[in-house]
Amino acid sequence: MKIAFYILLAFVVVAVVVLAPRMRKDIKKKLQFENTFAIQNVATGKALRPLNAQYENGVELISYPIQNWECITWEFIEIDENTFLLKDLFTEKTFQPKSEPKDGVGLWQQSLGGTPLQHWEFLKQADETYLIRLKGTELYITASSDETNSPIILKPKSDDKKQLWKKIRQTPWI
Repeated sequence: MKIAFYILLAFVVVAVVVLAPRMRKDIKKKLQFENTFAIQNVATGKALRPLNAQYENGVELISYPIQNWECITWEFIEIDENTFLLKDLFTEKTFQPKSEPKDGVGLWQQSLGGTPLQHWEFLKQADETYLIRLKGTELYITASSDETNSPIILKPKSDDKKQLWKKIRQTPWI
């Protein structure tokens, strides 16, 4: 019994010695990201996130209560004036429409690629909020409901606050 305890203790000590410097370096790197934000809906207070923070392509983009987590934090990669490719810090993927862009189409997670379906225009409003439009279209990112895990969809512009978003600065390390 004592031997098993000492073996387990030795394993834990080795794991800490080996992993601690790597974890410290990873946390330090994450805290230095400059263009990382949660994208929070004005009407619902919820943020964009891949469903259950899954890694796979095809995972639905949903609304989720805001947390300082990697899976809710997006790196804004500027590709043109006010136009961004958004990379999730946790999955290292972006999102795009599930099919041809049209009214009511949902968004899903995809690998970063050369498609304009991943380019998002942030149109600043007078109150420091944003409309987020799929570049080259008249479709805007819209929260479909107030419920947690509800789909994020594309809709034509309206006066609905479910189309207004805030950028919340985040530097998550988990």
